[in-house]
Amino acid sequence: MKKSIAVIGLGRFGLSLVESFSRLNVDIIAIDQNKESVKKASEFVHNVYVVDSTDEEALKSAGISNVDHAIVALGQNDRSNLTSSIITIIKLKQLGVKQITARADEDDYEEILKLVGATDIVSPLYIASERVANKIASGNVIDYFNIKNDFDVFEIKLHDEFESLPITQLDSRSIYGVNILLIERGNQILVPSKDTVLMAKDEIFIFGKKKDIPKIVNNFNKKEH
Repeated sequence: MKKSIAVIGLGRFGLSLVESFSRLNVDIIAIDQNKESVKKASEFVHNVYVVDSTDEEALKSAGISNVDHAIVALGQNDRSNLTSSIITIIKLKQLGVKQITARADEDDYEEILKLVGATDIVSPLYIASERVANKIASGNVIDYFNIKNDFDVFEIKLHDEFESLPITQLDSRSIYGVNILLIERGNQILVPSKDTVLMAKDEIFIFGKKKDIPKIVNNFNKKEH
């Protein structure tokens, strides 16, 4: 059975979520008060509605009470928008939605949104800036994803000059406290084993705590080991 997700608020952030989810095997409901925003979302998904998210009956009529996970992606550029986010979360809880991810544009808002019922918080401004910072600071970082709290996944590309290195010699878990999840080599996706050898131009996915990953990334930035 497909997971069902509601995206509430179809500004730039919400719309990008809808577009991303449309490429995945999930059912999506997208809502916003703005007709133009709803029209844009309709290019990606069918279940789109012009709805006031603070209206419990309107949410129910859009099918929100049946979703597995709701994302409150409303911007909070003023206090009235923050109030809308708070009321929306409360209404979602009353409708029985168990998983609620809320957008927080200010650090001070995170605690408030959690107090009223958000189960997870995301800051699009923080994520974007942190991703850019990590890419710039580490020249071989292709992408970066925050999984939850202090745990991240980094995708990095090994330099052309990288000298082949047995993964057992690297010993990433013991030395750096991180795990190498996957290796992309040309058109191949490899799951590391004790016999794996890292090679120049490999793209590798590293999972671990935010504070630990830069240590191994810095090591990979070196031409020699």
